[in-house]
Amino acid sequence: MLKYFSKEEVEKIARKVGFVQREGKLKAWQFLYLCAFSQLDVSKDTLVTMSANLSSKTKTLVSSQAIDQRLNSKAVEFLKEIFTRLLNNITLTNSNIPTVWDSHFNRIRIVDSTAFQIPEIYKSVYPGSGGSSQPSGIKIQLEYELKSGNFMHIDVGPGSGNDNTFGSKIKDTFKAGDLSLRDLGYFNFKDFEDMEDKKSFYLSRIKPNIAVYVRNENIEYLKNGQPRKSSIYKRLFLKDIANRMQEGQIKEIPDAFVGRTEKRRVRLVIYKLTQNQFKDRKEKVFKNAKKKGIKKSANTIDLMGITIYMTNIPNDILFTKQIHDIYSLRWQIELIFKIWKSVFHISSVKPVKIERFKCQLYGKLILLVLSSIVMFKMRSELLKKKKLETSEIKTAEIVHEYVEEMYFSFMIHSNNLKVLTRIYNCICKNGRKSHRKDKKTFFGILGVSYNHQEKGKNSAA
Repeated sequence: MLKYFSKEEVEKIARKVGFVQREGKLKAWQFLYLCAFSQLDVSKDTLVTMSANLSSKTKTLVSSQAIDQRLNSKAVEFLKEIFTRLLNNITLTNSNIPTVWDSHFNRIRIVDSTAFQIPEIYKSVYPGSGGSSQPSGIKIQLEYELKSGNFMHIDVGPGSGNDNTFGSKIKDTFKAGDLSLRDLGYFNFKDFEDMEDKKSFYLSRIKPNIAVYVRNENIEYLKNGQPRKSSIYKRLFLKDIANRMQEGQIKEIPDAFVGRTEKRRVRLVIYKLTQNQFKDRKEKVFKNAKKKGIKKSANTIDLMGITIYMTNIPNDILFTKQIHDIYSLRWQIELIFKIWKSVFHISSVKPVKIERFKCQLYGKLILLVLSSIVMFKMRSELLKKKKLETSEIKTAEIVHEYVEEMYFSFMIHSNNLKVLTRIYNCICKNGRKSHRKDKKTFFGILGVSYNHQEKGKNSAA
């Protein structure tokens, strides 16, 4: 990590992309501080505020006009290069969290996207998703590896981008023993076939309109002795199955076939939502539908009370009753997005020139990658040394407060151990995860050995 966060390396990258061509007052490492680690919002705070901040923190006096001139396309290229190098070269091989699933799954991969609206002036570069949404938006695709805390892939694009195509982009990166947890937006038969070919696993929700079949016990035969194709499979109507289930019940169809033409053989598991879960889902579904200006089909509404999972994981590895819990690990990526927006304010944007906005965007992404590395390292160390499960959000809030000091420890001081030790001690004292009796935490689902105390009705933050 230090290799990419030294003055020498930052200046070298700046010269390589043409951001720095001759010596000037504003150094590349100071500009990186301003865009990524100053806790200013480059697209919101004034140029005067940025100039004053640089003078206060780095003892460098630069005019607001000079800063404005440096917020250009070469600056965007410089920040993108820093971000790309961080993403592609930093790993946490020594920070893996040991789980009861390690003998079956080498990596647990979660892919999802987050989107946010941006000013309309950017719609030619970042068109929105349509409907009643704003005409301009950003969508960030993320693949996160659960056991190591690595951001495996990040793709930044317009709000109109399609989730499904991103799933196909990363298909060649799968290895034997990988487990991919996928939501409906990434449902793709070809992707699942590619995973099976590489001896990797998937667990996905299934779309309500996917046809489900079982083998027909009463096959009809033609005169030549061949079975009539239309009689080989019998269609199942999930609505009828759902109506016969009790809330919270789980039902498995071990030899199901999905798809009208593919007839792909899978394990199919149906979970009937509790009343509270159904209420929450219904509110969320109709809110999103209204926002996008679409109307849900009658079939979708009928099947809203159940969650249907499809997987190729054998029953002797993952029992039926475990599938819902394992899939719920996807909530970890939702927590990451919540942290991005509520703690690091990635979606806070005002209309400025496009280069200035992009400098803020990639500056925030650099901050998020580096902060995520520190957060996961702290959480894994506290598990190893103290047997504690720490809160993702509390840890993020604490690390966020140390961001500026942490950056200067990389750039100016040869030893950054002191600040990291203080972050560790603060998380140890204030970052412990709260627990609730009726809700399993991340560590609980993964079977991680740790010490915890029930906190009554406190939420598991």
